[in-house]
Formats: sequence, structure tokens, C-alpha cells
Amino acid sequence: MNRHTTVKRLSGNEDIPLPEQMFWGIEEKGSERWLTVGADFPMYTLNSSIWGGGYGYRTRIMNRQVPKSYRADDPAAEMAEFLQGIQADPGLTAGMLTSANISDLGCATMQMPGKNESPLQVTAWVTAGLSNKARAGLELPEEALYPGTINMIIVVDAVLSEAAMVNAVITATEAKAAVLQDMDIRLRESGLNATGTSTDAIVIAATQRGESYMYAGTATRLGHMIGRTVYDAAFYSTSRYLAYMAKHFPEKL
Repeated sequence: MNRHTTVKRLSGNEDIPLPEQMFWGIEEKGSERWLTVGADFPMYTLNSSIWGGGYGYRTRIMNRQVPKSYRADDPAAEMAEFLQGIQADPGLTAGMLTSANISDLGCATMQMPGKNESPLQVTAWVTAGLSNKARAGLELPEEALYPGTINMIIVVDAVLSEAAMVNAVITATEAKAAVLQDMDIRLRESGLNATGTSTDAIVIAATQRGESYMYAGTATRLGHMIGRTVYDAAFYSTSRYLAYMAKHFPEKL
């Protein structure tokens, strides 16, 4: 088994081995572009975002790229119209929005023996845009709530309890904050370290097959794998974002 993460620089299935009956890639239709992570069976998901939020069973997880100028009086209705336009089943889709460049996503996967030495795999996809950096605990104006975002999709090929899925959200968020700390990402106004952006979103998906896990904190093997894959994927995507901004908009860094 591979005990190290493999970071995928661009999209596609060819260099990232996924669990059986799963697929991913960047899709396009007209001016629209989005990342799809899908399965031939329903995955159990916990989603913080606008479409398919909370717990549910989904066959498709989508991270849709929108312009920074995106505004919708009813984002859920606008998303429903978009899904209808690409012939995606709204009831089986978990969706999020980002203004980050989808092509700069980071994808990392890790395989290790599980509790009983059977395979355990975790894969993370992260897109990073830092135009609306934030720090938890500081107050921000409502107008800061637009799609900049660090979006995370984490798929675990195992059976997770609801508590473990919440635990996974905590672990992944800590890994994201560690990337921003290590890369010295700071708020322009205060100079304090950023912990994320004002519009970050996350989806945890469990295949609900194989071994069962009750915990996903940093002291567990599963938590270690979540933290490692999220860190590597977020570091890569954030590096891509910073390189682009340094070249084209250095005054905004």
C-alpha cells in the first residue's frame, strides 16, 4: 500500500487511483466550468454549502466556478436551474460555488491499511481563492460574503458514523488553517494570520463500505490521512493562486 500522498496537479482520473466505481474530472458547458466527483452508487455526505446541504445520499459532488461578480437573489433556485441545464439530478447532487480557478485545484490521495489491515483510502480535492481572507473570531461586513473561497471535498472509502463525519470536518479545517499559517497568509487590515476565507465550504463523503470508523480526529489513522491529504491539496492550490496573483495582481496580495 502507498503510505504517502500523491498530489495531482490538474484534473482527470489517470494519475489518481480512486476507489472502485468512482470518478472525477473538470467538466465544461459553454462558459460554465465545474469539478465533479462522482460515484456509481450513493455516497453518504455532509455538506456545508448551498445545494444538498447537511446529511444526505449523493452520487455527484460539484464545485462550480463562478465569476467574482456572481450575485443571485436566490442562490438555491439559480443552482437548481444550472443543474437542470447540465442534466444533473438535483436530488443526488451536493453543490458548492467558488470564484477560484478550477484548473488550479489540488487533489491528493492516500492509501494505508485500515484497522484490520484492509485498505483504507482518503482523497481530497481543494480549490483555493484568497480574495476574501478571514480569521475566525473577527467581525466582517456582510458584503464580504461572496464566492472567493477555499472549497474542500474529502472522500473516505469506509463506513463513517455521523459523529466521525463531523470530526472529519474539524480535522480538515485544522489542516486548511495550518496551510495558511505555514504560508504566512495574513489579513491586510490587521496583519493577523488568516484561518480561511469568509465563504469556505466543505463536503465530507463516505462510501459506506468496508471498515467502520467512529472517530476521525488528529490522533486517529483516519484523521491523519484526512489532515495529510487536505494539507497537500490545499498547499498546492494555494501556491498556484499566489503565483498567479504575484504575476498579474501583485498589489492585491
